[in-house]
Amino acid sequence: MIGFMQKHKKYLMVIIWISTIAFIGAGFVGWGSYSFSSTSNAVAVVGDIKVSIDKMQREYARLYNIYNQLVGGTLDDEQAKKMGIEEQAINNLIVKALMLNYAYDLGLRVSKEEIIQEITSIEGFQNKGKFDEQIYKQTLKDNQLKPKDFEEGIEEGLLLQKLDALLNIPLTPLEIEALGAAYSMEDLVHIEVINKKDIVFTPKEEEIKKYWENNKDIYQTQRGYEISSIFIPLDSIAVEENALEQYYKDFKNQFLDSNGQIIPFAQAKDKVIEKFRDSQAQKEALKEYISLRKGENQEAKDSTIYEGSDEYGADFINLLSQAKEQETLKPIRVNNKGKEGYITAKVVKIIPSQPQTYEVAKANAKEDYVNAEQIRLLEEKATKQLGAFKGVNIGYIGYGSEVELAGLTKEEASDFIRILTTKKEEKGYILLENKAILYQIFDQRVKNSAIIKENLDFLTQNGTQIKSRLVEIEFLNYLSKTYKVVRKI
Repeated sequence: MIGFMQKHKKYLMVIIWISTIAFIGAGFVGWGSYSFSSTSNAVAVVGDIKVSIDKMQREYARLYNIYNQLVGGTLDDEQAKKMGIEEQAINNLIVKALMLNYAYDLGLRVSKEEIIQEITSIEGFQNKGKFDEQIYKQTLKDNQLKPKDFEEGIEEGLLLQKLDALLNIPLTPLEIEALGAAYSMEDLVHIEVINKKDIVFTPKEEEIKKYWENNKDIYQTQRGYEISSIFIPLDSIAVEENALEQYYKDFKNQFLDSNGQIIPFAQAKDKVIEKFRDSQAQKEALKEYISLRKGENQEAKDSTIYEGSDEYGADFINLLSQAKEQETLKPIRVNNKGKEGYITAKVVKIIPSQPQTYEVAKANAKEDYVNAEQIRLLEEKATKQLGAFKGVNIGYIGYGSEVELAGLTKEEASDFIRILTTKKEEKGYILLENKAILYQIFDQRVKNSAIIKENLDFLTQNGTQIKSRLVEIEFLNYLSKTYKVVRKI
């Protein structure tokens, strides 16, 4: 997991946010005992609720897709295993099951009418603004979902919404007062900035190689796919006036102005052509999909695509990453070298990612090693200089201050101030991505009361979010002690 984060630093905060759910879950008494009895189709039993294998697989796919999109479609099964995505999926479902148990015990329920209202209000299931049962069933079928399972998920979601409303505890007057006091304090600060780029470090060959050997899992070849595909460009669809007029007649509700009025054919013609071509290209691609799946398509083009490729876009790569060998993907709209169209493809062979050789990985390993050493030396230098530190007086700063600080970008200054407000030490240093900032606090004062009043709504909103998070953690701790959790895998 750590290796993955190092390789994809720019996604680190998002990844940490996703992982938090699982880490919090894992902190509660190991989520119960393990049992290998024959509870059918269950990965865990939480109180009175069984967590099915099907649900676990769907949650795993959801998390996998999130991570895969974050890293540009380069995630593979081996990396997913190292990151513990399956464990996250199970822990997420255990958390959900704990909350559902509590909701049921409170007497909360969801009526059939509420489920129907929720489903029929989903735009994806509507045709011309009205619920269409055929679209509903086909959409679920396309996503390999049974109506019963989908409706159960809707019911659980509505039930959790009701529980969430009960747990939405507002701030007390004392808490609001405490937040105002924290916001009102300003510190008189002196700082000194040390830049990482000023630290020169020249690595030796053996040091680079040792770093590479210790971090081989970071340096992987891209996963690839040998595919047989058909691409139907939109501009390959012939346009005839009669066909356009008929399409407009059949789907005129798609062509509305800002007032909701139907646009006349002559004025809407360009849009009609666009929609018509999209519709016909999709139909042609579906025909190709069927023949490709049956192994009867003689026009398919063989090619190899790697997960870093932008030839057909991230959505297509994401579909490939979830596919199995010999699986045929349903048509998806893509942009192929500037041309819009639909592609359908059969996955002939999956080429797994493998550790790169030292020669291939050397440049990246050197860059990462130099960066790691510069950070180490930066912190070392900051520690040494702190003793004789005098710094530059930057005036009074506090929570929410927006000031320009010499040697720092606007974002770096904001990060420094935010971190400084959490520090208890009067003297120390703060590490940012490329800089170390030595600081010393010489005085403290209270802001003008008018400024506090002006920002009270913002403070209350943030305080409510923090309180909700703390309540959630304690609530899960309580639930884990109240309901028995038995893991099956």
